Amino acid sequence: MMRTIAFIVFSIAAVSLLLKLSWWQLSRADEKKQLQSQIQERQQIPVVDLARLPIDPLWHSITLEGEFDNQHPILLDNQLYRGRPGYHLYLPFISQQQQVLVNVGWIAASPYREILPVLPQLNGRKVISGVIAPAQQLLQFKPDSRDESWPFRVQNIELDRLSQRLQQPLLPWVIQISASSPMALTQTWQPVVMGPKKHYGYAMQWFLLAIAVAVISLLWLRRERIV
Repeated sequence: MMRTIAFIVFSIAAVSLLLKLSWWQLSRADEKKQLQSQIQERQQIPVVDLARLPIDPLWHSITLEGEFDNQHPILLDNQLYRGRPGYHLYLPFISQQQQVLVNVGWIAASPYREILPVLPQLNGRKVISGVIAPAQQLLQFKPDSRDESWPFRVQNIELDRLSQRLQQPLLPWVIQISASSPMALTQTWQPVVMGPKKHYGYAMQWFLLAIAVAVISLLWLRRERIV
């Protein structure tokens, strides 16, 4: 009797957990749909003047004129493209007496980690177009190197820390350069890493697993009654 009660309690807990996971995936899918809609709407409203930024500037299109700071390149580590390791190259961009980091794009890493790639030199006045985006935050297994040399290789784009390194304030977001820009490297950045369709797929998997557990539990209880 106690074994049956314990099995029922376990089965109910397992099914409840699986259904909760399915519901969570559905809620995540809804969040991703809202974010995609917000991105599409805001990209139709361009920004050209930093003095007239919207209250929440994220995901707006932006066009600025200024100069890149080629002396302080930042390499975001652990960026794969078609199975090949590389970096995202960030350069400070000075425009309207303010400084913002621009993700120029992906660049392949050297076969030897101690050898950094040859970086492009973007000299002179430039006009850049792109999307205002949050700084990319990745899972970090170890602290960044304390090497003070440039290019500066990092695991995350921590704007406060980079502002200290540059000894200049940075705007609290970055610009993901447009793929059509003549200055753009290979573009691998995506505003939404996992779309809503994948979340719907995961939700269905959890839901079917909950049904399977419930059916197996009922069959086991039926067999116990017969015995």
